[in-house]
Order: sequence, then C-alpha cells, then structure tokens
Amino acid sequence: MRNKVIIISSIAFILLFFISSAFLKKDQAVHSDNATSSFSVKTQECAPQNHTIYLNFSGTVNPLHRASLVSKISGKIIAIYLPDGEKVKRDDVVLKIEDYDRIEQAQKAKALLKQREIEYDSSHKLNKKGYGARIKVEAAFTALQSAKADLKRLELDLENTVVTSPIDGYIDKINANEGDFVNAGQKIADVVNFDQILVVLYISENEVNKIELGSTAQINLLDGKELAGEVSFFSKIAEPKTGSYRVEVKVTNNKMISLQGLTANVRLPSGQRFAYKVPSSALSLSDEGALGIKIPSCMSIKKVTRILNNELRFC
Repeated sequence: MRNKVIIISSIAFILLFFISSAFLKKDQAVHSDNATSSFSVKTQECAPQNHTIYLNFSGTVNPLHRASLVSKISGKIIAIYLPDGEKVKRDDVVLKIEDYDRIEQAQKAKALLKQREIEYDSSHKLNKKGYGARIKVEAAFTALQSAKADLKRLELDLENTVVTSPIDGYIDKINANEGDFVNAGQKIADVVNFDQILVVLYISENEVNKIELGSTAQINLLDGKELAGEVSFFSKIAEPKTGSYRVEVKVTNNKMISLQGLTANVRLPSGQRFAYKVPSSALSLSDEGALGIKIPSCMSIKKVTRILNNELRFC
C-alpha cells in the first residue's frame, strides 16, 4: 500500500511539472510578441544642401613689403645705430658713412655758385647796354648752371652718408661692420614688413582653373594658428621645371606672423555642389576598412543612385 502511494505521488509530480512548463512557454511567447510589436524605427529625411568644395595645398609665408638697405655712396662705415632684427620706422637712421671732406667741398661749391651768379648778372646787364658780347652771357650762364649741379651733387652725397630705412619693418642681418668699406650700390641689409603677408603656393594645371581671384582662403600654420586670406594673384605662365602655376594669397592686418618661410596649409574653395548631410550613426565599416552608408531596404534604387552621385558630408 505504501508503494502505491509513492508511485501515484511521483506520477502526479511529473504531470504537474509538464503542465507548468507548457504554461511558462506560452507566457514567454506572449511577452515576446508584445516586445516585437512595440519595437519602432526612427527615420529622418535628408535633403541635399549647397556645399563648398575645398582643395588643400601647401604654401610658404612671405612678407608683402620688402626693401633693400643700399649704400648710395662709397665710403667707410663709422657707426651702426641699430642691431639685427630691430623694428624700425621709415627714415630711421641705421648707419653712418664717413663724409671725408664733403662738408668743405659743399661750402666751396656754395661760394663758387655765388661768384657764378654775380658774373652772369654782370654780363647780362652789360649785354643789355650794348657793352658785352652775347657769347659772354652764354658762357656765364653755362658756368652758373655747372656750379648749381656741382653743389647739388655734393649736398646729395653728404646727405647719403646717413643710411636710413626705406620702409617700416624689421632689419634683417646687416652684412657689414663698423670700419668696413662699402661701395655705391652695395646692399647692406633687407628690411621686411609683416603688416601684410603673402602665402605663396604652386598648383597643378588640373586645379588652377578651379581657383578664382578674390575668393577667401583658409590658412592653417603648423603651430595651430589660423588666418583668412584672399586669392590676390595667380600666374598665367607655368613654372618651366614643374609645370605648376604660382598662386598668391594675401593676408591683410596680420598680427600673428613675423617670420618668413613658415609652412602653411591652405584650403581654397573650388566650387559648390549639392551634398547630403549624413549622421555618423548611419555609417558602416567593412572588414576591409571601406566606409559605407546604411540604406533602408525600402528606399528605391533611383533615390539610392541619386545619393551616391552626390558628395556626402558627414556630421
């Protein structure tokens, strides 16, 4: 009797287990159906926008204004008043050349000029009264003009013993020392002005026709400085060795750069196109590293083709 009770209880327990399992699976299926039915997808319509296309180039920085400090007379340098790299204003005295006896010569020329004026005045008056020949008047006039020219030349030489800066800017390395002898026309130093700069770059023939005069360029230096410039010139003649064309971007009111030869990355606008702004969440990356865009299966082939034919701009 006791064994029958144990057998019946075991059978009842097994039946109860199977019945509970069936109800549990049914409940899970109901919850799964509810979860599936509540799932939603958010979509966004992308409209094409007018987008500027930029080309990137490498260029070098140059001062817009540059002048040479040149000796106009020959002589020995007796004083240098400003050091290398000094900031100067126009007409600031940079150095002095020995005047030798130019002061005495100028004084002598002034006295001679005064004498020639008296001689010419006397001969002219005598000629009017009929006591002097016309040829003497002409000779006196020639001597007077010669005396004026000699005095002017000596005064100019005396003035040129003082060498001044031709423009505002910075003095580059002075290629002479006190006591050195310089010749007329010899360059002593360069003066550079960075108030306005030129970024010079060279562009291939395939891209030069895409650049327009007056367009705004974005300039980035290696140290992180950013400037805006304007395309002010591009050459119509290609460089003989490279076949590229020189393009100049002018920056006005420069306050950041005071060095020549800096490397700059220049972005030049080359036209506009319609483009789609695609959120980064819509991008995909293949196993080979190729960038792609996730497109819904419901989108028509015609619309997909139109998107792919436009340049895509990512968020």
